[in-house]
Amino acid sequence: MRLSPTRNRAHFGGLALVFSVAVPESTGAQNSSRSTVSRDSVTVSASDEFAAGGFHRFLLGDTYRDLWATPLRAPVLDLRSFAGGLKPTKSGGGKQTTSLRFVAPDGAEYVFRSVEKQVLTLPKYFDGTIVKDIVMDARSAAHPTAPIAAPAFLKAAGLLHPSPRLYVMPDDPALGEFRKDFANLLGTIEEYPAKPEQGAAFAGVSAMIDSDVLLALINADPRQIVDARTLLTARLVDMLLGDNDRHAGQWKWARLRPGGDWTPIPRDRDKVFLSYEGFLMKLGRMRMPSLVKFDSTYSPVEGLFENAIDFDRRMLSGLDRLQWDQAATRLTQAITDDVINTSMAAMPAEYAASIPELSAKLRERRRGLRAEALDYYDELAETVDIHGTDADDRATIVRSRDGFVEVRLMSAAGAPYFSRRFNPEETKEIRVYLHDGNDNAVVSGEADRSVKVRVIGGNGTNTLIDSSIVGGDRNTARLYDEGSVQGIYEGQDSASKARSDDNPAYLPFDKRPWVAAYGDFVPPSRDHGVTITPIAGLRTGHGLGLVPRIGLVRYAYGFNRVPYASMLAADVAYSTAVQGFEVRMRGDKRFQSSSLHLPFTAGMSQLEVVEFRGFGNDVPDLRGDFYDVRQRQYSFFPAAARSLGPKSDVSLGPIVRYTTTDSAANRFISEQRPYGFGEFGQTGVRLKLAYDTRFDQTGSAAEADAPFSTEENPPVWGWLDLTGSLYPAMWDAESAYRDVSGTAAGYLTIPVFTRPVLALRAGGKKLFGDFPYFDAAFIGGGGSLRTEYRQRYAGDASLFGTAELRVPIAKFAFVLPLDVGALGFVDMARVYVDGESRGGWHRGTGAGFWVGVVNPATNVNVTYTNHPDRKVQVSLGFAF
Repeated sequence: MRLSPTRNRAHFGGLALVFSVAVPESTGAQNSSRSTVSRDSVTVSASDEFAAGGFHRFLLGDTYRDLWATPLRAPVLDLRSFAGGLKPTKSGGGKQTTSLRFVAPDGAEYVFRSVEKQVLTLPKYFDGTIVKDIVMDARSAAHPTAPIAAPAFLKAAGLLHPSPRLYVMPDDPALGEFRKDFANLLGTIEEYPAKPEQGAAFAGVSAMIDSDVLLALINADPRQIVDARTLLTARLVDMLLGDNDRHAGQWKWARLRPGGDWTPIPRDRDKVFLSYEGFLMKLGRMRMPSLVKFDSTYSPVEGLFENAIDFDRRMLSGLDRLQWDQAATRLTQAITDDVINTSMAAMPAEYAASIPELSAKLRERRRGLRAEALDYYDELAETVDIHGTDADDRATIVRSRDGFVEVRLMSAAGAPYFSRRFNPEETKEIRVYLHDGNDNAVVSGEADRSVKVRVIGGNGTNTLIDSSIVGGDRNTARLYDEGSVQGIYEGQDSASKARSDDNPAYLPFDKRPWVAAYGDFVPPSRDHGVTITPIAGLRTGHGLGLVPRIGLVRYAYGFNRVPYASMLAADVAYSTAVQGFEVRMRGDKRFQSSSLHLPFTAGMSQLEVVEFRGFGNDVPDLRGDFYDVRQRQYSFFPAAARSLGPKSDVSLGPIVRYTTTDSAANRFISEQRPYGFGEFGQTGVRLKLAYDTRFDQTGSAAEADAPFSTEENPPVWGWLDLTGSLYPAMWDAESAYRDVSGTAAGYLTIPVFTRPVLALRAGGKKLFGDFPYFDAAFIGGGGSLRTEYRQRYAGDASLFGTAELRVPIAKFAFVLPLDVGALGFVDMARVYVDGESRGGWHRGTGAGFWVGVVNPATNVNVTYTNHPDRKVQVSLGFAF
C-alpha cells in the first residue's frame, strides 16, 4: 500500500498454508487527545494484488479481496502536528507487519503499522512457486482496516487498549533513514503502550512490562498477581472478533497503581475478522485448524486459539465455570447493537457496502458467544496446570465428599494467591507445580470419587503429604520430588529458545520439568488432549505398481509421557498391479517418565508375497502371470518394548499369523504346492531391534525420511533393523523353525561441491528348520535388488548390499520448489539353499537423475539400468 511519490491519487501494489471485573471507564479506550486532523488526504487502495477470477475464488475464496482493491480516502499523517510532533526512533514489526516507532515531545510513544502485510517467512526455495503465491494471496484473508474496528468492542468491555487511526505516511524528510521504507505507506498509527523513564505513560499507568518479563515475575514471586478476570474478558473479545493471533507476544501488562495487579493490554489487532476461504483452505483446515473462517458461527476453538492455548491454560487456570459464564454474559450484554454500529462506522466510508454482512455476522456471533466460551472453558478445564513460584509455597488441597477438589496456594507468609474449587464433572486431572523453594503440600479429605491430583515439588526441600481417601483407597494423589531435591531442569533447550526469541508466539508460557525419556532427560512436550490427523502416502514397487495409502492417526497426550501417552493408527493401501489391498492398524501405549512402552501391529495384506518361482539363484526368468501369487495374510504382533530414541526400539512379543494362498489353476505355486500353501496358521515369538541415528532425542533433528533434505547434513548417520522370530511346532507348523534378518544403512556426507551423499546398505536373512514358502529369504525389489521384481529369488538364506551416490545439482522453482540431482547405484544380492548358492551374485546397476518436490526425499527418480527387460526404471523416493 505505497503511494506513488509523483501522484496524490494512486492505488497501491500489493498465513502460511500447507496443503470479568471491568477496568474503570476513565482508564478505558485511549483515543489520543494529542492527535490532530491532517490538513491533507489522498485516495488510495489497500492493495491491488488480490484481484481474482471465478476459479481462483473457488480455490482461495472471496475473502476481503474486493475491499483491498476499493479506493478509499485517507488523511496524510502530519508528522509536525500529530501529538505535538513525532520523531521516528526505530523500525520493527513481526513476521508480517512493517512498523515504525515514534516519540512525541511529551515522551509518549506511537507506532505506525502498515496495512499491507509482508509475506510470512518461508525458505527461499519457495520463491517463484505456487506455495509462495498461495501464501501471498492468503493475506487477503485479513480485513484491510480490521485494527480500527476493534476499539469500540474493547471500550465497551472496559479494557485498556490503544486506538489506531488510518493514515498515509508522508514522503517527508522528517522520516530520516526510514523514509525509503515507509514513505507513502497506508497504515494505522496508535499510542504505543509504554511507560518511558522520562515522559508520559500510556493511560497514566504506574508500570508497564512485556509478557516475557511478566512470566519471569509470576514464576518467581507469589506477590505478582495477574488480573485474570479482565484477561478473560479480553480473550472473549478475541473470540467474538475472530482474532486468531493472540499469543503471549500480543499483550502488554500494566499496573494502574504501585503494587497492584497486572492488567492486560491487548495490542496489534490486524487479525480481527480473519477469514480463510475457498476449497483449498477448507482442505487445509483438516491439517491446520488455525486457517479459521470468520462467519456467523464460530470456527473450532482449537484453531482459533491454537497459538494461545498454553498461554490461556496458565493465565486463566484460577477461574471456574461460573466466572466464565458471568464474563461471557456481561460481555454479551455490553456489546450492544450501538457498539457494533460504532465499530462499523470507524471503517472507511468506501467500505459501506460490506458493513451489513459484517454486522450481521457479529450479531450472530454475539448470540453464540456464551456457548462458545463455555465450550472453550470445558476444553481448558479437563486437565488443569496450577503453577506455584520459586519462593517457599504452601499448597492445601482438600477433597470434598461430593467429589469436588479445592486447591489453595499461598506464600510462606500466608497470603493466598490462588484458590479454586474443581468440579469432577469438568476436570479429570489437576497438576500442581510448586517449582523451586522449600515447599509444603497437604492433600486431605474423603470422597467416593474425585479428580486425579498430582503435586510436583521441584527443586528444594519438599514436604508432600497425602492423607486423602478416594473410594476407600488411600494415597491416591501422585506426589513427586519429595524430600530434598536438586538438579531438576525447567528451562528451554537451545532450539526452542532460539525459536521463541525469534517469534514470541513460541514462548512456552509455563514452567515444567524436563522429562525422563530415551535414557536421558528431554524438554517437556505436549502433555494433554487428543489430536486426530489424516495419513496419506504414495509409493511404487516393481511388481506392485502404484500403491496409494490413506488413513487416520490418533494421538493422546499425558503427564510426563514422551512423545505421547497413546497412539492408534489405521490405514489402507491398494496396489494397482496386484489389484490387492493392505490394511494396517498400529498402536502404542507409553508410560510415565519411562522408556518402556507397549506397541502392537495388526493387519491384513494381499501384498506380502506376490510372486514365487521356487528356490535358488537359477530359477527361470519368464514373464506373464504364471508365477503370480494371490495370497492373504492376517497378522497380530503385540509387544513389550524399550525406547532407545524417538525412532529406536527393542521389542519382544508373541506373533500370530494366518495365511491363505489361492490355488488358482495354471499357476506355478498351485502345481508345486510348497510347504505353507493353502491355509497356514502359526504362532511364535519375535524380537525386534531398531536403532536410528537420524533423529536427535527430541525427534526433530536430521530428516530420517529425507537424507540431505536439510541445508547441512551431519557427516555420518544411519540406521539398523534386526529381527529374530521363533515358531514352535503348533497349529499348522509341522516342526519348529526360526529366522534372523537384518538391514543396516549408513550415509556419508562428502564435504565438497554440493555435498553429495554416499549411501551404503547391507543385509540378509537366515532361516533354520522347515519354513513356509512365504517366509523365505527373498531378494528383489527396492529392499535389496531394485532391478528385479520383489520376490524374484528365494532361499533359506540371503545376502545383499548396495552402494549409491546421490549428487545434488540444483534447486529451482517451478510450480513447487524442485531440486535436481544425479544418482548412480550398484546392488548385489544372492540367495542360498542348503548352504549352496548356485548362480552366484546378481548385480543390478543404474544411473540417472531425480527431481525432488520440496525436498529430495519426495522425488521421482529415473534410472537407466542393466536389466535387459527394464532398461528405464521410474520410482518414487530413494530406495533407502
